[in-house]
Amino acid sequence: MNVDDHIYLWDHAAIKVLDVRHQIMRMGETLQSYKMPSNGFIFVSRGRAQVQLNQIEYIIQQFQVIHGSKGTVLDIFLTEDELEYYLIFYKATMPIPMRQEVLRLMDKSNPFQLQYSYIPSYPIFIFHKVKLMEQEWRKSGGIDRFHVKSLFYQFVHNLLQQLYSQGIDIVKPDLVGQVMMYIQEHYAQALTLESIAANLNYSVPYLSSIFKKKTGYSVIDYLIQTRLDIAANLLIETDAKLKEVAENVGYKDPYYLSRLFKKYKGISPLRFRKQERKNATHRPQNSIESSIVWRQIWRYIDSDNHYQYKREEDLHMHRGTKTSITAMALLCITLLLSACTGGTANLNNETTGQNQTTVENKLASSSETRVYKNHQGAEVEIPASPERIVLQGNAIGDLIALGIEPVGVDRRFIESGVLEDNGKISSTDIGYPTNLEKVLTLKPDLIMMSYVMDNEVEEASKIAPTVVFDGMQPLKDRFPVVADIVGKNEEGEQLLKKYNEDVDAMWEQLRADGKVADSETAVVLQFFWNKAMYVMKTGGVADLLYQPKGFAMDEKVQALQPNSGPYIEITQETLHETLVGDHLFVLISADKEAQNAFEELKQEPLWNSLPAVKNNKVYFIEDKWNYDDMTTSNMLLKEFPNMLKK
Repeated sequence: MNVDDHIYLWDHAAIKVLDVRHQIMRMGETLQSYKMPSNGFIFVSRGRAQVQLNQIEYIIQQFQVIHGSKGTVLDIFLTEDELEYYLIFYKATMPIPMRQEVLRLMDKSNPFQLQYSYIPSYPIFIFHKVKLMEQEWRKSGGIDRFHVKSLFYQFVHNLLQQLYSQGIDIVKPDLVGQVMMYIQEHYAQALTLESIAANLNYSVPYLSSIFKKKTGYSVIDYLIQTRLDIAANLLIETDAKLKEVAENVGYKDPYYLSRLFKKYKGISPLRFRKQERKNATHRPQNSIESSIVWRQIWRYIDSDNHYQYKREEDLHMHRGTKTSITAMALLCITLLLSACTGGTANLNNETTGQNQTTVENKLASSSETRVYKNHQGAEVEIPASPERIVLQGNAIGDLIALGIEPVGVDRRFIESGVLEDNGKISSTDIGYPTNLEKVLTLKPDLIMMSYVMDNEVEEASKIAPTVVFDGMQPLKDRFPVVADIVGKNEEGEQLLKKYNEDVDAMWEQLRADGKVADSETAVVLQFFWNKAMYVMKTGGVADLLYQPKGFAMDEKVQALQPNSGPYIEITQETLHETLVGDHLFVLISADKEAQNAFEELKQEPLWNSLPAVKNNKVYFIEDKWNYDDMTTSNMLLKEFPNMLKK
C-alpha cells in the first residue's frame, strides 16, 4: 500500500457526496445482498452485527468504519437487539483528460475501490462529523450540501490519517469477480469493453490485462461465451425463434448469433436444439454444460484477495441457475408482449426449423470466398465481396474512394487529415495499438492490416480472415492491391487511371499559367511543434510535386537518405545543404505551438538566406494534406493550384 499515492489520488479527484443515511436495524431484521450503488462508508454508532462485504466477513461494533466500492454486495446480520449506523455514499471522478501519471496510479491502486474495516483510535471526532453530515444532508439546501461536502473531506482526512497510522490491512477488490458479476447481470444489454471498464471504474488496458492474466480469456470472449451458454439453454428449454433468443442475450441480429454459435459450439443453433432435445431423454437433467464459462473460468485463484469461494460444483449450479432464470423471465415477457400485440407466431419445431433454414441459406448466399495471396506469399481464404471491413493503418481513403466505409479504423488518420472534409465518416475507432477486443465487437468479415505488431495477425485471424499488405507502398503500387483485396480490381484500375490523367492535366495547366517552368526544382520540409525538421522525398505532398510533369528533385536532395520511413532529419546548421530547390514547400501543423516555434526559425539568418526564401517562393501547407491515400490525393489535386497562389 502506497500511502502517498492514495493521498495524491484523493487530492486530485472531484468528489460528489451522493447520499447520507441514518439507519436503525432491530432484531429479526437483516440486510441481504444489498448492492452498494456507489463507493461508500459505513459508520456504526451503536450495536454489534456480523457483516459481509463480497463474502468477506467482519464482526462490527460501535465506531467501526467500513469502506466498500460501487457494486460491493453488503449483508448485515444482527448479533444484538439493535444496530445503528450511517451510510455515506460518494462518487470520485478524475479530470479529463487524465495525465498518464494519474492513470497509472489509478490502475495500480485505486483508493476508491479498496475495501477495509477498522475502529479508529480517536472515533469521537469522526462520529460528530458523520452525525453533522447527516443533519445537514436532510436540510437539502444548496449551502447545506456545500457544507456536507466540506464535512466529508474532514471526515475522510481524519479516517485516512488514522487508517494509515494503525496499519490496517486493506483488501484489493476482486476485479475478475466484479467483471464476471457485471456481465452476468447485464449480458442482455449492449456491452463493450469500454462500457464495462467505465462502470467498474477501471481503465480499459488494465481491466483487459488483469482479466486475461487471471482467466486466460478476454473480457469480450467471456461475454460471448456467457451469452451463447444462455442462448443454448433457451434453445433447449423453449420453442422461441432465433430472433427472440438473440434479442434476449444481447444481439439484435439473429444471423450474427447464428454465426457465433456455429463458430464457438461447432453447430448451428437449430441443429443444436434438435440434437439436444433428441438426446434429452438419455440425460439425468436437461441443462447443458457450458463450454468455458462455468467449468473452467471460475477455477482461477486470486491470491491478492481473501475471497472464500464455494466449491466449484456449488458455484456452477448457483450461477448457472440464476442466469438461466433471468434469461427465461426476460424471454417470457418478450413472448407475452408479442402475443398481446396480435402476433400469430407459430413456435413449433417445424416452423422454427424453416426459419433456421432461411437463416442458413442467407448466410450461405453471402459466404462466397476466394483464396488471396499477399505480398509475403501467405494464402488466406477471404470473402469475395466483404461487407464489414476493419482496417489497420492509414489506407482508409483508398477504401472510401472505392465506395467502402470500413466498420473499424484507427481514427487518428481521419482526425489528423482532411478525409472528413468530404463528409462524416462513422467508422469505429479501433485504437493504436489495435484493440482486438474492440475489433471482435464489430463483427468483421475481413480484417486488413497494413503493418504488423507482435502476434497481431495470429490473434486477428481468430476473429475474421486477415490480410496483410504493405501500407508504405506509394499510391500507384498500393491502391491496386487494396482494390484487389476487396474484390474491386476494375474500379481500382479506372480510379488510378483517372487520377494519373488529372495529375498530368493539372501540371500542364500550371505550366501554361507560368507557375512552373522547365527544370525548376522543389523541396519539401516537414516542421513539427518541437522544432524537429525533416525533408520529405515521398508521400502525400512530395508524391504530387515529383510527378513526371511536375517539379524536379535536386541531386543533393536525391542523395539524402531517410532516418526512418520517408523522414530525413535535418538541423538548422544543414538548411543550406538540404533545403535545396527553387521552390520550398513547408508542411506545418495548424497547432499554435508549432506555428510559434516556426516563427522563431524564420528569424534565423540561415533561414532568410535560403534561395527560395529570398525569391519569395515558399509555400506553407497544413500537414493534414500530407497523406497519399486515393481520396486525400484527389482532394489535394484540386486544392494544390490554390496553394501556389497563397
